[in-house]
Parts: sequence; C-alpha cells; structure tokens
Amino acid sequence: MNFSNFVNHLIIRLRSRADRSRRLFAHSSVRGKPSIQLISQSAADRPQRLLIAQRLIEAYLSAKSDECNSKLQLPKNDLWTNLIEAEFKQLLQILDSKDAKALSQYLLHFGKEYTWFGGLTLSVDSFSRTRRTSSIAISYLDKLVCLAESLGVLQLENPEQSDEWGKNLYVDVNEILDNMEKEIGIPLALPNQPIHVTGIATSRGPLHYRHFNALYAALRIKSLLPNGGAICEYGGGLGLVAYYASRLGFTDYTIFDIPLVNVFAGHFLMNVHGVDSVCLYGENCGSTGLKVLPYWRCMDVPAGIYSLAINQDSFPEIDPALVTEYIRQIERTTTEYFLSINQEAQASMGSQNQNSVLEMFRNCNGFHKMYRMKCWTREGYVEELYRIRM
Repeated sequence: MNFSNFVNHLIIRLRSRADRSRRLFAHSSVRGKPSIQLISQSAADRPQRLLIAQRLIEAYLSAKSDECNSKLQLPKNDLWTNLIEAEFKQLLQILDSKDAKALSQYLLHFGKEYTWFGGLTLSVDSFSRTRRTSSIAISYLDKLVCLAESLGVLQLENPEQSDEWGKNLYVDVNEILDNMEKEIGIPLALPNQPIHVTGIATSRGPLHYRHFNALYAALRIKSLLPNGGAICEYGGGLGLVAYYASRLGFTDYTIFDIPLVNVFAGHFLMNVHGVDSVCLYGENCGSTGLKVLPYWRCMDVPAGIYSLAINQDSFPEIDPALVTEYIRQIERTTTEYFLSINQEAQASMGSQNQNSVLEMFRNCNGFHKMYRMKCWTREGYVEELYRIRM
C-alpha cells in the first residue's frame, strides 16, 4: 500500500469511528449541549456488608467445588472465562482465602474506576466510546429520553415536523423522572446506595444508562405478564433487571450465571433488597423469592416452572454450545415466553465470531417468534419475543 492509499484508508477509518460514536445517540444535540452533568456517589458502608460477604464466599466456594462435576460445563475459550482470568485476579484470591472483610471492602469500592467491560458495575465503561464526561453525560441522558419515549412520557419526535423536532433532549431531567415514576408506579433510583454509581445528576442522585436498560427490560416483562409469574434470567449480571422486576411485583425471580458473576449479583441484590430477600447457591431456597444460582442449575429445575425466560446483552458473547443448551432448557422449563434483547453484529471473539440470537432460534421448532423490533433504549440492539410451543 503506497502512502496516498494509506492516508485515504486512515481517513476512512477515522470517519467510520466518528460516525459509529454518533450513532450511539438516538437524539441529536441540535440546540447546543444539554445542561447535564456526570456525578459520582460512593456505596454506603453498613455493618451487614460483612455478613453478606460471608454468605457470598460460602456460595461461591460451594459452586466452584460442584462445577467440575456439573451436568453443564463452561467452555475454556468462553469470553467471560478469559475476562475473569485477566481482570479479577485479586478478587479470586480474596474468595479463595475466605477473607470476608477483604471481600466486603473490595465490593464496597468496586466500580470507582473505569472498567472497559460492562454488566457488573454502574461506573463508566466503554459504552460511550469516550472518556469525556460531558459526552458520557449526554449519552446517558439520551437513553433516559429514549426510555421516556417508549413509555409515552415524552412523545416520539418526528424529523418530518421540523418545528417540533429536537426538543426532548432539553426537557428538564427531573421533570422527565417525575412523570416517568407516575407512569410506572416505582422509583428509578436504588435504595440503600448498594454500589458505587457514576451517572447523570438528578434530584434522585446519579443515574446510569444501565438503570434505564434494566428498567426497560423489567417493564417489558410486566407488559407480557401483567398478572405476574415466575421469571428466570440467563446471564443476569449485576441483577438490575431482577431488582426492577421485583419492584414491579414479581416475587419469584431466578438468575443463572457463572459463579464469580453471582458474587456481584448476590452482593448487589442483598444490599438493595435486604439480606433475607435473596437466596444463594447452597442455601435453602423457598419456592419464591430472588434466587442467584450457577448456570448449570438450570438443568435441575422442574419442567414448566417459569412463565418467562429473558436474556439481555450476553447470548451473543457466550460459547454457542452453551447457548444451545440454554435454549433446550428454556424450552423445557418455560411455559410462555422467551425475551431477547441483544446485538447481532457477530464481531470477532478471537477464534470465533459472536452469535446471532435470530440465527440460533431460526430452526428451533419449540419457539414461535412473535415480534422483532429495534430496542427503544439502545441503538443497534434488537428485541425479539418468542412464544414457547407446548
């Protein structure tokens, strides 16, 4: 490649990268930068954190002991397996040493620093593709506005009507939140300051874009099961969807995830919901409540126990053999719906490309696709609903 071609290629790549960054936003800043700031709030330290840490250690070590003989094995080249080995060496040492005080302090402060991966914190991650706080704040505000539009709290703007287009991004953020909470009947902010949060400044404290993604998913569940039902989530991450679903009235919610991620979910849910409201692996779980279990336990639950299964932002990044088994278990254990909110770029994961949920379900006779649409709250994400054929 000669120098002229190299320069042209570089210009094309830079323009493409800039355009992709702009496409993260559903709304354009046509009236200048909105008046919004990014602020941080530390987690509240309370005596119960030590008790929570002790339970988390017991559940984690029990799960790791049982994992090698479980019916379902995590592939060695799975994205999260590699991420854990690279990013969580200190945490693994704390868990293996059974140091509850060290674990309590680790989780209390986790998320104060930038993390390139998401799903386990409410801190700044790679979503916004920038470290500029002003741009990050606008990107989070953009997602709040998207959520408000999905609920009809703000009317969807129409670029064909030029006089009205471009105003929603400049509506007072607290006015949006007031009207949204009246519409859904629950607060957006989390009680008890369970973890460190960096988000847009509001009268309720900082709100992160993952608050809005999780609430959107929980509201979709509510719209599908207005009279309630048992829910299971594959790859529940931090547990935000489970929290909002519980606030919306769902009293039976199970998360299936890898043991280390369950440490974060258990920690978050017990701090935000109460230590007696969450059951961990190895504990005596009742028929209802919030349950945080290792991934292979999906094979042990009775058939037809759940009304709806959900996966958000993880099936594309999981080894396809594991996803295939999850699909079998969803068909076996779920009576009504499977809800997927995922991207399908099929980017490279090293030795293989990411999965497409659409393609993986295309030939599954036990599922009937009811709809496919763009996700309201996240550009480039697809929401698909499947009916379970009994």
